[in-house]
Amino acid sequence: MPIDPNFQASRTTKVYENLKVWKNDTSSLGIYGTDVAVDFDLCVGDGACIEVCPVNVFDWQSAGADRKAIPVRERDCIYCFGCEAVCPKFAIRVTKP
Repeated sequence: MPIDPNFQASRTTKVYENLKVWKNDTSSLGIYGTDVAVDFDLCVGDGACIEVCPVNVFDWQSAGADRKAIPVRERDCIYCFGCEAVCPKFAIRVTKP
């Protein structure tokens, strides 16, 4: 199931590993980001989004089996939607403001 398109309206913010994430009762880790958001519950940490992003919006959060892609430079996003296209679990949602 892809990232919830209404996550900001249907979830509340909580703290996960010093990050403010959007969570509900069914999520373990939550969604990080706003305009460029990653669902940590869906992310498999394959790095496809990191490789395809032409402006380096993403970086790694954690390491090993727990690593997740995280949008650290959302403001730099050029809305090419390449990250959404290559994500094998549809864990990324880009919303043009």
